[in-house]
Amino acid sequence: MRKSLGWAELVLALLAVIGAVACWNAGVRTSEFPAVPDVSPAYSGTFYSGSWIALASLSAIVAGLLIVDGIRRILTGRAPHTG
Repeated sequence: MRKSLGWAELVLALLAVIGAVACWNAGVRTSEFPAVPDVSPAYSGTFYSGSWIALASLSAIVAGLLIVDGIRRILTGRAPHTG
């Protein structure tokens, strides 16, 4: 039972990593601006959405915790000692 829960946590961690990548890509937007004669050269600007980047970071943290706990469950195969 514990090993199957560990494998399930690893699958959820993979989904969390995919979600983190999707959130990061949604949070970064690049815009190209053409040159204006005699005023400014062409340039590009990047906009970062803080809420999407924060959600991506949270998803990465959750994935890391799930990976650590999933590997622990698979390798030990028994309940943790609670004291």
